[in-house]
Order: sequence, then structure tokens, then C-alpha cells
Amino acid sequence: MAPDHISPLRLGPYGWESNPDYLLFDDLVLLPQLQAEHALLRRLVAAFTGDRNCLDVRDLLGQVLALPKARAEIVAEVLDLEGQLGLSGPRLAHARAVLADLSASDLCHALVAGADPGSGAALLSYPAPNLLFARDLLAVVGTAVVLGWPRSRARKRDGILARAIARHHPRLQYADQLDIRADQPGLSPAELDDERCLEGGDVLVLRRDLVLVGIGQRTTLPAALRLAALFRARGVTHVLGVVLPVARATMHLDTVFTMIDRNLVLAYPPALSSGASDLDAVALVDLHADGCPIAGPLQSALADRGLQVAVVPCGDGDPRAAVREQWSDGANAFCLVPGGIVLYGRNTATLRALNRHGFEVLAPEYVVDNAERLTNAEGRFVVALPGSELSRGRGGPRCLTLPLARADAGLQDFDADAPAA
Repeated sequence: MAPDHISPLRLGPYGWESNPDYLLFDDLVLLPQLQAEHALLRRLVAAFTGDRNCLDVRDLLGQVLALPKARAEIVAEVLDLEGQLGLSGPRLAHARAVLADLSASDLCHALVAGADPGSGAALLSYPAPNLLFARDLLAVVGTAVVLGWPRSRARKRDGILARAIARHHPRLQYADQLDIRADQPGLSPAELDDERCLEGGDVLVLRRDLVLVGIGQRTTLPAALRLAALFRARGVTHVLGVVLPVARATMHLDTVFTMIDRNLVLAYPPALSSGASDLDAVALVDLHADGCPIAGPLQSALADRGLQVAVVPCGDGDPRAAVREQWSDGANAFCLVPGGIVLYGRNTATLRALNRHGFEVLAPEYVVDNAERLTNAEGRFVVALPGSELSRGRGGPRCLTLPLARADAGLQDFDADAPAA
């Protein structure tokens, strides 16, 4: 990544304009530190799932690229995207020739880095750093894999790669797949790109029959309605749309709301209340009733559907701390086990709030060494993960992880029995 990739705006001949090279990160990262933070998160997850069940996106992609049919499909779709992004003529022909001659591992590198693995020269329009955030590539509900599609230009290649992994990898290809872009006659690819966009960070499974879908910057209403229809056919009784303001702070539903234990959520307070701030514009709709509005706050809507939840506030009740810590993913927690979560250690006010709700704040190394005991223990805990560099990518521990299976397949974001795989 380069400085041109981290600004949403650039100065053009007629003033400030949208920057087509923006890759969604807040800053350039210190790569060795980011890698160390990510490796520590991987060790945490593997301590609860077993190493063979802790899968890396890049490994899955490399394995799929070794399959001739999948490789041809991926390369064709990536080059078609490059043509849409403006790559043409000799540059496009050169990219096609280079990609055709690469081994599976080198092709994987080229698709992630956007560069020739031999010379390091730019090959594609941009790198794909957001593959780091596995949560948004797909969604898993029970035993079904939801094939979404990213809205941002910076993540279109991610969508191609994720869909190919879901369709072709032996671990996923036989799963029931719900494709929000399928079965829509009359819509062109461009229209599908405008209307049918959905990312996994906007899909929260709170109960076997109750799912929330965020609608806003990354997920469109038509995509949410289509997903609700697919869920209805699988017996999901309640699918509520949470309409979010289009803002950096609310790019996904899980940036303001995550489940952390039985009947306990971690949330950015304005997302659950009514008032005068921008985030209080959060509204609810019933996606099983064609988007009919639901009166009242989210907490009441959940109670009306039989799910009483208490709330741990991001920022510990301090409005200034809440704004600061929600910016660095203070409400984006990942459940290792019920009542055992991972959160960035930099969000100190939120950690205090969790501690008051019975969560012991633990160091990552301690949790790795005591995972079996903690899995079977009665108490709650929160792992304070270093995240100074990971947070620059605008995603927290939940964004960085995607459970493909849990012991109870009816629950994905919150599991009553066992850790994620």
C-alpha cells in the first residue's frame, strides 16, 4: 500500500473528488507489527479450535488456485474486473500473460499483492489488503454459506476470490449456498453491483430463528430483502433490518453491536437509544414484511421477539470515550466461547465496563496456555489483544474472524456450547 491508497479524497483539476485508489485503511501500517498482532490472534483462535481447524484465507485461496477449473474462473473474473477498472490494451494483455504462467502459490501472491511476484512491479490496479477481514467475505448461518458481494471498489476482487473459495474448496463446496445475486433475470452485472451488495459484517445471528442485517454503507436494502427471503425458506422466523447512517463509524452493523454472552451484548450506546446524534438515526425494519418500519429501539424490538438482552456500553458510559473507542472497534468483539471474547486492549474504558460485568481481563499468552480450562470454566473473560496496527485497517477481532462451523450449527455469532472452527 502507498499514501495514495489511504485517502478517500484527492485533489483533482476541479477541486476535491473521490479517490478511486482508496483502499479503506485509515493509515499505512507498520507491517511487521501488524503481522505479529495477527499471528497472536491466530494463536488465540487455534488454542480453542485446534490448529487444523483454524484456517487462513490465503491458504484456502492457494489450494483453490491449484484446481484448473477454479483457477481459470478466478483469473477470467479478475481480468474482467480489471477491464472495468480501466486497465486496457498492452497493460491488460501483460497482466493476462503473467498470470497465465504463474504457479498456484505465485498466482495467489499476485492476486493478493496486485504485483508480479518476480519483479514486484504493479500488475493489477491495486493490492487487496482487506482480505485480512475475513468476516466480510462470506456469512455463515447454521449450515448455509451466504455468498455476498462487496459494494466498495476496493473489495471487488475480494468478492471474486471469496466466492471461488466457497464454490470450489472441498471444505465448503458441498455446503448449502445462499447467493443473493442469483435468480435475478433482467438485471445486468452493473445493476447487480448497484443493488445486490452485502458483506458479512452486516449479518448477525442472535438466535436460531432471529437474524439482524445491517443496511447502510456496505449492504443495500435489495440485498437485505433478498437474503431475508432466502432465510425465510430455511425457517428463520425473524429477520430485522438495522438501517445505519452512511458514515465511517457505521460501515457495518458489527461495528456498533456484537453478542458476547447469553443475553448480553456489547454496543455503542447511541445505536440503541433515541436522541440527537447522527448514530441515533439508526432505524429498524422488518425484512419479512418488505421493509416495514419497526417502532422503538433495537433492544425493545429484540425483547418483543423473546430475546431479552443486557448491554455493556462501549466507552463505559463516557460519551467522549465511547466515540474514541468505537472508532477503534470497541464494540467489535469476537466470541471464542460464550462469555469469552477478544477485544483490542487499546479500548481501556470498554475493558473497564466489561470488567464490571464480570469479565476478567486477561493477556493473550495466558489465554493461549489455558484455553482448555477457560473453555470449561464458569467465569467470563476478555482477551486484551494488541491492535495498534490492526485497527488502522478499520476492523476489530470479529471482522478478522469468520466461524465456518460451531458445535451448535444453528448459532454462529453466539454459540451456547463450543468454540468456533
